[in-house]
Amino acid sequence: MADNLHLVLNKRNNYNLVYEGRAHLLKHTNFDEKQWICNRVPSGCRGAVYTNLEVNTVLRTTPHAETCSADDSLLYRIEKRNTLKRRAGEETKPVPQIYGEECSSASTNLETAGQFPPYKNVKSAMYRSRAKQDNLRELAAHSVWCMDGTFKIVPEWYHQLFTIHVFKESKLIPLVYSLTVRKDVVSHCENFDNLIVKAAALGVVLQPQTVICDFETALIPAVQGSFPGVHVQGCYFHFCQAVLRKVADLGLRSRYLREAETKKVIKMLMATAFLPLAEVPAAVDLLGRDVTGSVAALFQYFRDEWMTPNRMPLWNGSTETLIQQVTSGRVTANDLRVKNNKYEEVQLRITALTAEYDGGTRTMEQFLKAIAYDVPQPAKRVRRHAAACRQTAANLSIKCDLDCYSNAI
Repeated sequence: MADNLHLVLNKRNNYNLVYEGRAHLLKHTNFDEKQWICNRVPSGCRGAVYTNLEVNTVLRTTPHAETCSADDSLLYRIEKRNTLKRRAGEETKPVPQIYGEECSSASTNLETAGQFPPYKNVKSAMYRSRAKQDNLRELAAHSVWCMDGTFKIVPEWYHQLFTIHVFKESKLIPLVYSLTVRKDVVSHCENFDNLIVKAAALGVVLQPQTVICDFETALIPAVQGSFPGVHVQGCYFHFCQAVLRKVADLGLRSRYLREAETKKVIKMLMATAFLPLAEVPAAVDLLGRDVTGSVAALFQYFRDEWMTPNRMPLWNGSTETLIQQVTSGRVTANDLRVKNNKYEEVQLRITALTAEYDGGTRTMEQFLKAIAYDVPQPAKRVRRHAAACRQTAANLSIKCDLDCYSNAI
């Protein structure tokens, strides 16, 4: 292609021709030439460029309007915009971080630094580049899904922002966002039906083997009804947060923070999620044998609320999935950044502890104590949850008039 002829992708992922500081749209293709018209036709410009079919030679041109001035930096801005969109679509880094890296790189060249696209001009395009059908294919390729909803950061006419994530490279990656106006079995089923239909149109089948979610009564039957045979596992951090809320309700918060023995017992109680299901009752009895007062009330709550036949399988899941939740750095809609080295160490440690316990070289009490102090506390993640979801919701394009809208991203 000639040096002054450049084909670049436009906002609709079609090609524009940039020639002499102006962008041109393909109008006609004949037997031996292509006609490209100025993209400022709506402003009255009738300029055009005629090229050969290979678009490497200009055959002739028609003049542009006097008001249609050339822009020498146009090609640079389009190429940078396309680079930002491409990276946002291909990489898992936060969009602001990608923009910052490209901007820093561009600032080293004084001639072009002032022409780099402002963030506000490319922000929406970068986020839209992540709204692609490939994510449904990615979702179909994973057997373990994580689901969650957040409420405080959505527009007032919606009830929640519902998200679906998968584990990938020790991180939890969001693939689906849904804005819904209700939070009941029907709306969740409509949500999943929409996703199944969209996936079928792409030739893929959505059939997870395990779904990790909170203990919402409407979500669990919807998941089981939409994906027959799926194993539903309660979110470990939601489980821990529920127990810690009860700790506060019973007036144990100060003791939990200040008394090492009280904190140890409570954390070991939550660590029973890593035991085989059949061993949980014995472990709870072991931990609660000498407790009194409010701590004894906590153990009674735990037995009544979490140790029923229907509830226990939800929070006491497979060790492998629990380790994934812990080492991902976030579960469902929590953190967006993962300290990889730290969580890789945690993963190796939990795996080793489990092997020692299964092999009989570590007692149940020793195992629970070790797990309790290796698993990060969910409370440390809560503050960043709202900020992460607020950024997500702020960049969703809200154009929905339906009761339940699924936007596969």
